[in-house]
Amino acid sequence: MQPSFLITLTSENRPGVLTAVTTALAELGGNMEYSAQAVIRDIFSMTLAARFPAHRTQDVVQAHLQDVGRPYAMDVQVRCMDSSPMERRQRQGQRYFLTVHGQDAPGVLRAICAMLAQEFVEIERMYAVPDGPGCFSMVMILDLPVAMDLLGLNSDLELFSALNGLSISLQDEKEYDATELPRNLLPEQISPSRSL
Repeated sequence: MQPSFLITLTSENRPGVLTAVTTALAELGGNMEYSAQAVIRDIFSMTLAARFPAHRTQDVVQAHLQDVGRPYAMDVQVRCMDSSPMERRQRQGQRYFLTVHGQDAPGVLRAICAMLAQEFVEIERMYAVPDGPGCFSMVMILDLPVAMDLLGLNSDLELFSALNGLSISLQDEKEYDATELPRNLLPEQISPSRSL
């Protein structure tokens, strides 16, 4: 059976780094099935899931990627995944978008995540960027349970936003797609419906 690995890479962001990664995967006979890549303050970061030939062990994959990534000061982490076929988990509830803008402060993200976790809301994806001195913009793609108290969550978020000088909006997918994206947020990194 072909082993599957979750691979996390960070390195200096220089021309050729992604070519080096994809070349190394090809040399290992790897088939990349999922990936996400970003550059944050000149640091290249990538997370990917890939399937390899049966004889490619975790140590072999990690050693080869580290060797190829050495010119970029690359850090490589490889984790074994379940041996069953990698299939996209079916969404259990409703897709919503949570947008947040305003003053950045320690604990803001933690508090929002705690409110979501209390309602058993899953965060599918998150993207946040600085948006002026001391400010930030953030979008989360959420999977909301069908039977959850949506009015209660909205009330909690509104109270939190008022107490912390934030603008917070919770919208379903149709409503969100009809609005303008927050400044500095890239569509392909936020909304699957806009990028697929």
